[in-house]
Amino acid sequence: KASLLTLFAGVLTWGGLQAWQLWNGHQQGELIQVKLVNENTKVTEAELTELLRPQLGIGFWQLDLPSIRKLVESHPWVSHAEVSRFWPSPLRVEIAEQIPVARWGDTAFVNQLGEIFYPHQGVEMPDLIRLSAVNPDDLAVLSMLKQVLELINPYGLHVVAMHRLADESWHLWLVNGDEWLLPKQDALLDLKQLLVLYGSIPKQEGTKMRIDLRYRDGFAVKWQPIENPTSSDAQP
Repeated sequence: KASLLTLFAGVLTWGGLQAWQLWNGHQQGELIQVKLVNENTKVTEAELTELLRPQLGIGFWQLDLPSIRKLVESHPWVSHAEVSRFWPSPLRVEIAEQIPVARWGDTAFVNQLGEIFYPHQGVEMPDLIRLSAVNPDDLAVLSMLKQVLELINPYGLHVVAMHRLADESWHLWLVNGDEWLLPKQDALLDLKQLLVLYGSIPKQEGTKMRIDLRYRDGFAVKWQPIENPTSSDAQP
């Protein structure tokens, strides 16, 4: 019986020592690991660990979760983050990635919320529509794009780029090379009328059409060689 008591006391002592070492390790900022809860394509555990390294050098119980969350959300591909800790588990990070729905200029994207974000260089998503504006208003531009696509897609037409000019008129580039200029006022109404007539406008081989609807009555059509676009006709 004495031997059992001695063994039991030894187990308790060993368990207490292990618990103390674990506790002390967390207090010293050791053993803290970043665990990314959900799978992501643009953000990795290694990236988050490196990003949070200055925060992981303090004690587990002293971790500043709001600051860590803010730091995680500073990653260009993170839209929203939730951070939690469950001792002695690792630091748990759950993130919602940015979902790019369009390009914005040459270096940025517009996400699913209509917000502009700037990812690391070298990200190529050539299939996304390119948006731009002289006076940036990403929500207004994205809203206009949505309405334009709802009108033209049933006709088998597709936009590759859209630009809002300084006077708030619109310049659209289509996959087939044609360009449309829409007025600030009644742009969608004029676009509906153009779609009715578009198929009947005569095409010229080797050319693209630049259709300007910014006239009070009617519109103007200019045929331009496809192989020699001018700088003013180039996409933004």
